[in-house]
Amino acid sequence: MPVEPRGRLGKTSTGFSLIELIVTIVVTAIALTALGVGLLTASRNSADPIVSMRAATLAQAYLDEILSKRFDENNASGGVTRCGETGQPACTVTLGAEAGETRANYDDVDDYHGLNESPPINALGTAQSNYDGFRVQISVGYAGSDFNAGFGLLQPALKKITVTVTAPIGGSFVFAAYRGNF
Repeated sequence: MPVEPRGRLGKTSTGFSLIELIVTIVVTAIALTALGVGLLTASRNSADPIVSMRAATLAQAYLDEILSKRFDENNASGGVTRCGETGQPACTVTLGAEAGETRANYDDVDDYHGLNESPPINALGTAQSNYDGFRVQISVGYAGSDFNAGFGLLQPALKKITVTVTAPIGGSFVFAAYRGNF
């Protein structure tokens, strides 16, 4: 039996050629790049539920404050008399704070119309440091026509309060509530 010289491989050689090795490295690099991009996108989107929850909490705080106020400037405190009733003053037409009013002494729902705060301020007048970068915008308008078809409400019977919270990473969250004149 002849012995093969040392260092010479036969036809049953195991291993990779240089071309196979380069192709494997390129395919692996492409796959890892795609995986990295996917993980980066997922990590960016993972903050969305947290930001949404913080925006909802912030909007709820504003809505709680606003809804605790009386319906209109011409309503008596305690709801004994309502604007627009027979023998009572009409509901105000101009929405927004009356001359000289500041948020500390807002007394009715539509005083908040046009409020735009960044950073948000709580009901006590202090900035909410845990909401840096958030913006809160409030719009108030008569909304009786929103329910007119089913309930026959008159235009000044409801006010719609819309709170828009803009997050620091972009995106706006819109929340709304209704306050009735009853």
